[in-house]
Amino acid sequence: MAAILTFAFAFGSAMYAFPNKYLLVLVVLLFYIIIQKLLHWHRRQKFLHQAMIKYGGKSFRLHALMDSGNALVDPISKQPVSIISLPVFLKMFPEISADQILLHELESSILGGHYIDCQTVNGKSQLFVFTPEQMQIDGTAVQSLLGVSTQNFGNQKYDAILNIKLGGVL
Repeated sequence: MAAILTFAFAFGSAMYAFPNKYLLVLVVLLFYIIIQKLLHWHRRQKFLHQAMIKYGGKSFRLHALMDSGNALVDPISKQPVSIISLPVFLKMFPEISADQILLHELESSILGGHYIDCQTVNGKSQLFVFTPEQMQIDGTAVQSLLGVSTQNFGNQKYDAILNIKLGGVL
């Protein structure tokens, strides 16, 4: 809003010389909206990262969001837990069915993983967590477990939610 007032004050005399005052106001308003959209995009880009996960000799590239709301720590290993979507997990492990995850039927011997309790937006839940062979964020190696979310990430542009504790290593 300050940008509009400054612009209007600095160029206020131009309104009298400008043949269509409404057009000038519209241009100033459009300029303000564009600046706000660019600032919003820039702020959002700071939280979007490229993640690479290796498991079983395969590499998977993901779009990941650094989320201040994800501070989940595995109670056994004390490592941070990042979250991947169920569709990504099923691409990584086609031999595992969605029902095995949804019904909590994965054995701990599979992938060396286990279930942990967590609090989500929708209430208490359990996540299957496992340790990837390697994980990188924007080319930097990080140590994090991966939890499999059965909840939809919505209409977002990311496949993973990074633990906020990983932000210090980037």
